[in-house]
Amino acid sequence: MRVAVDAHAVAQPTAGDAGNARWIESLIHALVATAGPDDSVVAMIAHDQARERIDPAVPLLQVTDRNVARLLSGAPRAMEHTHADVGVFNYVVPFRGRTPSAVVVHDAAFVTNPEWFSRRDRLMLGRLVPRAIARADVVIGVSHTEAAEITDVFGIDPAKVHVVRTSPAAVFTPDATGEAANRVFARFGLRRYVLAVGDIHPRKNIGALARAMALVGDAGLELALVGRSALGGEEIMRGARAHWLGRVDDGQLADLYRAAAVVAVPSLYEGFGLPILEAMACGAAVVASNRGAMPEVAGDGAITCDPTPNDLALAIGAALEPGEGERLREAGVRQAARFTGTAMGRAGWEALRSGARV
Repeated sequence: MRVAVDAHAVAQPTAGDAGNARWIESLIHALVATAGPDDSVVAMIAHDQARERIDPAVPLLQVTDRNVARLLSGAPRAMEHTHADVGVFNYVVPFRGRTPSAVVVHDAAFVTNPEWFSRRDRLMLGRLVPRAIARADVVIGVSHTEAAEITDVFGIDPAKVHVVRTSPAAVFTPDATGEAANRVFARFGLRRYVLAVGDIHPRKNIGALARAMALVGDAGLELALVGRSALGGEEIMRGARAHWLGRVDDGQLADLYRAAAVVAVPSLYEGFGLPILEAMACGAAVVASNRGAMPEVAGDGAITCDPTPNDLALAIGAALEPGEGERLREAGVRQAARFTGTAMGRAGWEALRSGARV
């Protein structure tokens, strides 16, 4: 079977949702690693920088970065040209074409919590995603929790929905040399800090984390934020009194996870919660919200709590205790090891075979 993956979001000059792009990138590598003798993968890219992030063995098809043109003609033509048996897309599938498709729905928050989105995004997602689900041959949820939610929210036949959970990229490993903290200080000037990773967006709940930091009452503990500003982000940042590091590369992010006193993921909702997995893989002590799929990802490798300032403060305080911090670091590495590229690849092939007409 030949699979064409829409990787236009990989290496976007202006980042969209980095987690969605990383999921697609991981899927490509996982499918390649678990392909059978008659299986192959091609990637449809829109930006030249994506060539540096995708396995050199994967054939690349250049498509336009203009969404409408890509979905109307670019992707369908590319898939037919390469004789793909199925194409994989985030949220929206091509509006026409003969190649079967799989749509990845990372979450349904635009339906369940529309207040977190701009009017434009609410309208666009509200119109296009249900149509994509109806047209697609396969629907993929990125966690068991999210698969159950999108099945319910969109009224999908459960037999059409498959779960494909991602794995941490190879760069996210514990600090083997003990030099991560020195590199972080040299690059960012940080010593003791709580790290939060993700777009500065209302549902990321950074304001509650900032208030929690004040309740912890540790004057030497700083808050460091990695990500880009999104809807309302500037207003949130004004009240956070934090170090906003913006976007960083994967090597720098891995070091930030490794050297953090605590990694906090206080989101009000996540369809997966990739920073939890990446941080655990790096041997960090993790505190995460108990909403959405985050407890599924965290397992016993993190402290989960209500994403309120008081409960976050209590959890952060517990994670700062030497004994509990060490327990979390060890348990987190074990939990992260359960999410493998092999498991992702096998689940991906199983899902795609169910929709390909071969």
